[in-house]
Amino acid sequence: MKQSVAMGNPLRVLVAENHPDLSEAVARIVDTEPDMRCVGQVANVSDVLPVARESSAQALVLDLSLTGGSSLQLIEELVADIPGLHIVVFSGLANAEEAEREIKRRGAAEFVSKGCDITVLLGALRRGVSASGPTA
Repeated sequence: MKQSVAMGNPLRVLVAENHPDLSEAVARIVDTEPDMRCVGQVANVSDVLPVARESSAQALVLDLSLTGGSSLQLIEELVADIPGLHIVVFSGLANAEEAEREIKRRGAAEFVSKGCDITVLLGALRRGVSASGPTA
């Protein structure tokens, strides 16, 4: 169940990134935003779904290079198991246009390049809340 940022509840963000320094940096940046809170960090495909469920994550920052399986297959599983989860793929892939088409075909909301300004990632996370509207 989603909680509304407009109602004063911070957006619950899970970070799935296999580079520990980058994962920590994204988590810290999310936590500095008054309308967001990092609810966990994972580095393995097999950990994402259970942690997303347990933490009641509303948004996911997902690296496509996680260990332990296919992040693309994981997107499909997340969409099926947690339909309201706003998935933002955060990747450094060279062919971003092709990757963006593929992740959207599988059900992710957005693709953000790791080379972007961090405000682009934060904006992508916030769009998930505004797109779903306020819920309790």
